[in-house]
Amino acid sequence: MAQPIPTDSIEERLFVGKYPCGLVYADRATEEHGDYKRLAFLSYSTLELSFQSDCPDFFKADILEDAQRLQSQKGQEYQISSSGQTITLGHGIE
Repeated sequence: MAQPIPTDSIEERLFVGKYPCGLVYADRATEEHGDYKRLAFLSYSTLELSFQSDCPDFFKADILEDAQRLQSQKGQEYQISSSGQTITLGHGIE
């Protein structure tokens, strides 16, 4: 059964966090273990996107769109911290 679309906007709920190894996509409206509920992860080194098995369908299109934006930048430097640290996107792909 399809999950209902929440009344608050997806854009307000979807959190995209820059972490040392990749982007974490999470739901601001749902807490799990004292943090936003993780929905998906995009690795900087492989540029592979993996969804959590319980990620609601209504988030997937926005997550895919954001991930594809980053995946299209393969080989480019990407800033991962406010102090200016960068990483080469897709550096682990042979």
